[in-house]
Amino acid sequence: MVQPTGQSLLTRSLLAAALLIAALAALGLTRAATADNSASDYPAASLAAPADQAALIARGKYLVTAADCAPCHTGPNHAPFSGGLVMQTPYGGLASPNITPDPTTGIGRWSEADFYKALHNGIAPGHDWLVFPRFLYPAMPYTSYTKLSRPDVDAIRAYLMSLAPISVAPTPSSMAFPFNQRPVLLGWRLLFFQSGPMAMNPAWSQDLKNGAYLTEALGHCGECHTPRNLLSAMELSRAYAGAPIDNLFAPNISSSKTDGVGAWATADLVAYLHDDGNMVKGSPFGAMGEMTDNSTSQLPLSDDQDIALYLQTATAPQATPPTSPAPEAAASISRGQGLYGDNCAACHGAAGKGMGPNFVPPLAGNSAVTAAQPYNIIGAALGGLDSWAANGPAMPAFGAALTDQQIADIANYVRTSWGNSAPPNATAAMVMGLRGAVPLPGAASLAADQLGCPRVSASGRPGTVADPGSNLLAIYNGATPATMPNRTRALIAQLRAATPTISEADLADTLLAAYCPVLADQPGMSLAAKQAALTQFLAGAQPELAGN
Repeated sequence: MVQPTGQSLLTRSLLAAALLIAALAALGLTRAATADNSASDYPAASLAAPADQAALIARGKYLVTAADCAPCHTGPNHAPFSGGLVMQTPYGGLASPNITPDPTTGIGRWSEADFYKALHNGIAPGHDWLVFPRFLYPAMPYTSYTKLSRPDVDAIRAYLMSLAPISVAPTPSSMAFPFNQRPVLLGWRLLFFQSGPMAMNPAWSQDLKNGAYLTEALGHCGECHTPRNLLSAMELSRAYAGAPIDNLFAPNISSSKTDGVGAWATADLVAYLHDDGNMVKGSPFGAMGEMTDNSTSQLPLSDDQDIALYLQTATAPQATPPTSPAPEAAASISRGQGLYGDNCAACHGAAGKGMGPNFVPPLAGNSAVTAAQPYNIIGAALGGLDSWAANGPAMPAFGAALTDQQIADIANYVRTSWGNSAPPNATAAMVMGLRGAVPLPGAASLAADQLGCPRVSASGRPGTVADPGSNLLAIYNGATPATMPNRTRALIAQLRAATPTISEADLADTLLAAYCPVLADQPGMSLAAKQAALTQFLAGAQPELAGN
């Protein structure tokens, strides 16, 4: 599901569709989504009968890896496949279920027919409102899994049933009414879901069929890379044209030679899927990085070659719609050039070529950088990134060091430099919006930004507070009114010991940089109350600042 757009219109439309279709269903006029699968629509491997139970389970493990099931069905502090990951949708939080064979909280009591119906038709065992089937939310990509062959669905179930059963209390979802009522999904299904295999060209080679099957059914790549309409259904006429996903943007991966991956060297695309990228096209990160880490990098190299073959030769080429540049884009790019030199060039290079081999990714020619929207650059700048393949340095978060406009300026410069031809469409408002969506350290949060907390930088450049290091700015985390004075004295003592000539004004700024983000995240306080608390904090620290 994608970001909310026209929420009131969406609610009215979905409710109207649901009521209409429910009425039709009562009259017996709904169509059943039970299309049979034809052997001609599948690569041979997906129809082969495993020799024994061990081979069936091994096939199932391979398919579960290709389908990337573990990341979605493994929440924080949960064992693999035991669920608990809350996915944020426009309609609320949706928690993934336990798919281990536990008979009470998992799928231990599901028959082969139950499991096939869930993956093929998006319907779980049981009923809602006594008569309605238990429809699954399309956040579980049964709209793609419906293309799986029956032998492969049975193999997936055999593997999951071979796992150790894990009993765990279900994580609650927080879907808003009426979307927390599954029967409402009936209208959506009738409008947008048709079960059955994908149509394959009989002239395709087995390699191309395998690539199509991995891409469309198992990899379900379109679920992230295809735009969605107001009802969160994929716009199949624009398959792989690129789409927002969480706080990032999944770029165009159609066969287009100008906007997609059609002109990529096949070796670069295979490296992106199998080897965590390279110094030509950069590295996957975010949701794509999780997918490559857990799925495509674990598949045989030949499978990734088949996926590349399908994407580059058999998908419809999609053009990326033009977008308007940001106001005063030329001035933004000019400012961004200087900011890039100060903050980014040391690692990514003056020409955006990165540092190799596979140490710091390039920005020149990087499809994440040149995607239709600049969310990827903004998200990375705000919250930082993990190191590339555990080889290079982690990218630091600049959310607390740079203003919204400065991050937008860097994004516009990077998107238009070194041969990159993306529109300079990043704005300060866009960056501020993403501050509320990107996981950030406290000093870079939207609440801290609204409170006016001081910016922090390693060098203490003009307009920022110098980071004292040694995690000193986290000293107020978990502080209580009783412990605050001692922590203040300890911080001032450490700062003076490190820099004996530090001024009273710099001490005060550093105290603010440490305490302000903690205060900003306090629940139940108005902005005015937080501002008053900051004034009171500084007044209380004044004797220590003056050395009394």
